[in-house]
Formats: sequence, structure tokens, C-alpha cells
Amino acid sequence: MNLYQHVEGYREAMTLWRHQIHSQPEVGFQEFKTTKFVEEELKRAGITLRSLNTGTGVLGVLKGERGPGPVVVLRADMDALPMQEETGLPYASQNPGVMHACGHDGHTATLLGTAHALAAIKEQLCGEVRFLFQPAEETLAGAQGMIEAGVLDDPPADYIAALHGSSGLNLGQVTALRGPAMASADKFTVTFTAAGGHGGYPHQTRDPILTAAHFVTAVQEIVSRQVNALDSAVVSVCAVEAGTAFNIIPRNAVMRGTIRTLNKAVRDQMEDRLREKAAGVAATFGCDYEVDFVPCVPPVVNDSAMVDRLYAAVENVLGPNSIVETTLPVMGSEDFALYSEKVPKSLFFQIGILEPGTEPIYGHNSRFDYHDGALVPGAAVFCQLVWDLLGPN
Repeated sequence: MNLYQHVEGYREAMTLWRHQIHSQPEVGFQEFKTTKFVEEELKRAGITLRSLNTGTGVLGVLKGERGPGPVVVLRADMDALPMQEETGLPYASQNPGVMHACGHDGHTATLLGTAHALAAIKEQLCGEVRFLFQPAEETLAGAQGMIEAGVLDDPPADYIAALHGSSGLNLGQVTALRGPAMASADKFTVTFTAAGGHGGYPHQTRDPILTAAHFVTAVQEIVSRQVNALDSAVVSVCAVEAGTAFNIIPRNAVMRGTIRTLNKAVRDQMEDRLREKAAGVAATFGCDYEVDFVPCVPPVVNDSAMVDRLYAAVENVLGPNSIVETTLPVMGSEDFALYSEKVPKSLFFQIGILEPGTEPIYGHNSRFDYHDGALVPGAAVFCQLVWDLLGPN
């Protein structure tokens, strides 16, 4: 079956869906309009909705009519970012201070098109396809709620896949990395506290800002001197808050940051190393300290056999020249990692959204827009993956 040609019939609908979603962006856990819109389109396709009782988020279920078989979950994220859009597009955000700057409008429209296309050929499928539309990916908080709501259960999922638009790939190109593909993400807040005092008499107090400055330097030694040079790790202090006037040594200095790794063993040691550094500089400069460490998500790990399936599907629907072999992981993070922990046969892949000959505008930019030309290729790859797993092969 020519699945690309089949999906082509939904090009106009997917484009309209994306523009509608793009114009009405909603941040994490506030995707009420988007949830309703997705539910209505799934119902229109004849997809059964499973109640999640999560406020936002949708799970649609399509049962193949050829009988029992594996369960395949396809996931898209729905949330937008809290930033002002500056694209000037006719379908630009109508919600001030909120925009789809990471392509989740494209991911959602792609999965809706996939759902419609697969529902039209359900008599040729066995098993079950679940269409998971997740809230709050940007905060790395949405996947856990979906898992707790049972989206991977009853019966247990056998496979799970998701895509993400990439401004680093041309339209029609696809890539995925075997093994660890994206970094874990954990966050921390470190607070140093002292008595405070006059800026002209530092000898009469202790200085939390000086302590914080040494901490920023000290934590870099974790990566350079306590992590194997062949392993990847990042420690970034991204926010520092201290002081109210030019002549007052404040009582507190607060720092917030993130830690990224690609290796579970490395990740497991990072909290202890961070606490050791905080304790050491606090003792050196006579301050009290507090560390709040919040684990967020593990690395995204792709199953090698699933990457092989992806490339076979891409070759079938897009041609062999669309495959771009990837050898390097990225230090960005995705809460899809929580699904891949539960479902080992998992796949997270990138699809090109760059029109050849144009300059890329990467995500989280006020001028970003997901290219409509990536919708049909993305849905076609999804459909081919499902067909290869559940079709009459």
C-alpha cells in the first residue's frame, strides 16, 4: 500500500489544524481548548477516547479489525511557550505572551493526520494504536501524569514512538540515534545565607554573593575533574538572585540551574557532588547553605531495533536519500524519556522542517514556525511504522 499517497489526502486538513492550533497556543496544563479540539477531531475520525481525568491531555484508541496484535503508542506534545510571537503570520498567536515556538502545533497536527489516515484503513490492521496527546512537555512535567493515568496500560504498550521537528534538517529528512539520544535533566536551587551588613565593612559579616561566585566556579570542577572525560555532563547555573542596593551585603544569594547527563551512573552521582561543593564553599566563607535538588527526567534512549524500523519506514515512504545517520546525542531533554523507561521498544526521531536554501530559525525563538511541508512526511512515517508492525505483512 502506498501510504504516502494515502496520507497526502489529509495534507489540507493537517495544514488547517496546525494553523488553528498555532493561533490558539496554551502553556502547560492549560491546554483546554487544544484538548477539546483534538478530542473533536479524533471523534470525527471514529477514534475511541479513553477517559484520563487529567484536565488536559487526550488518549485516542484505534483497534485493528484483523484481530489481536501488539499495542503501538504514538505521542505528540501540545503545549506552547510563554513568549510573545513576532512572526507576523496570518495565523499568528492570538494569545498575548504565548506562542508555539517549539513546533508542538506541528506535532499535534501530524498525529491527528496519522489518526485519520490509520482509522481509514483499520480493517487491514491488527492490534491497537493509541494516539497520545500530552500536555506540559516544556516543563518536563506532563509525561508522568499521563503514565499515572494509565496511557501505557491495559493492555501494556509494546512499542512507543514520537517525532520532533528539526530546523537542522531539510524537509523530508529524518534522523534518530541508537541508544542515549537526549540528556537527562535535573534542576537545583542553592541558597547561601549570612548575617548581611554594610558594603563598606565586609569584615563585620559574611558575604553570600562572594560564596555564590566561588560556587559557580566550583561546580564546573565536577564535570572537568570528577566525571570521566569520555562521559558527557553539563552543570549550568542559569539564575542568580542577590542584593537590593549598591552598599548592602545581602543576607541571601540564591542560584538556580540544571544538570544534564547521558549516563545513568553519572547522573546518579551528580547530586552528591553538587551538595559537596555547596558545603565546601559555604564552610570556606562562613555561610549557611541549603540545596534543593529536583530530579526531572532520565535520558531519552532509543531502541536500536526501533531505529532500524524507522529507517526502513522512511526508505519506503520518503526514499533512502531522506535518511540522515546521526552519531551524536544532544544535551537537550525530553520527558518522552519517562515513556521509554517503561516501554523499552521506544523511538524518538527528528524530522526536517527547514526549506532548502533558507536560514534556519531554531525553536524557542519568537520568529519560529513549524513548516507545513513537514506534516505529510511525518504522518507518512508514523503510518508506515504502524503498518509494518500491525499490517498484513
